[in-house]
Amino acid sequence: MTSRFQVVPAVYVALVRDGDGGPEVLLQLRRGTGFMDGRWAHGAAGHVERGESAVQAAVREAAEELGVGVDGASLDHVATLHRTVALHHPLEERIDLYTATRSWSGEPRVLEEEKSAGLRWWPLGALPEDLVPHERQALEVLASREGASPPGAAPSAHAGSPLLTRGFDQTLTLVAAVGRNGVIGDGSSMPWHLPADLRFFKETTMGGTLLMGRGTWDSIGRALPGRRTIVVTRRRDWRAPGAEVAGSLAEALALAGDTEVFVAGGGEVYAQTIDHASRLVLTEVDLAPQGSTRFPEVDPVVWREVHRAPGPEPVRAWVTWERRTEPA
Repeated sequence: MTSRFQVVPAVYVALVRDGDGGPEVLLQLRRGTGFMDGRWAHGAAGHVERGESAVQAAVREAAEELGVGVDGASLDHVATLHRTVALHHPLEERIDLYTATRSWSGEPRVLEEEKSAGLRWWPLGALPEDLVPHERQALEVLASREGASPPGAAPSAHAGSPLLTRGFDQTLTLVAAVGRNGVIGDGSSMPWHLPADLRFFKETTMGGTLLMGRGTWDSIGRALPGRRTIVVTRRRDWRAPGAEVAGSLAEALALAGDTEVFVAGGGEVYAQTIDHASRLVLTEVDLAPQGSTRFPEVDPVVWREVHRAPGPEPVRAWVTWERRTEPA
């Protein structure tokens, strides 16, 4: 029987107007929230509070964040998005209710300056690249309905369906080279140079999405070609060419979307994701270097070895493990 869970409901309000180049939507630039900061988002949004309907929440959020009056009867339902991430925490089970209106009273302005770096009207046919990904899904539906899809763009796959999902096809694969004593590093660098394993890592992850901590990024020193890279760091001002920045694992996975995510380290990131991973791709290294960073224990009750290929010394083998559907 599937476990029951409670979802976290939120409501979003898109203010829409006609601009010189077609319909426009009001977006805010997030800051100081701890989630998706530095990205554009709906002008008003927030959680539905206890005892409050989604319509009441939308009206309240528009007033609290933008200082405008919205009649609930003027709100059109754009889409409902059910989203999650592969961490499978209750807080990450979300229902997002997207609404839009062309009617409001008052002039929109930022009322919560600690959470917003400003407002801007954007053409629905030219939404910003740095837009919160799950909000983009709903805004693309809205753009299609308003006849404002970018020139030459194919119609939205969800244009006729207001029920959207995100994250349910996301999987985690941990990729690591591990010494026979469990060591994977000394906290700042890799304890070995293994050209054959570097080629294996490239072949395994090419074309995919890499997730890593900032220490791992620093040890690599650059974005690896042919792969998308998301870096988790507590420093919100950190930037590097070729890296997308996330303040938490949940945010990183929300950015990644429905895909296989290759977790590439370091030790803390492995420890926080192994219980939610579906696959491990491990290089067994026949060395026992000094180091404080270790890969989590692989419990054979939980994991089943499905493939083993020998490698050149000191690589003992490349081993793939899959999570058991039932304990051994």
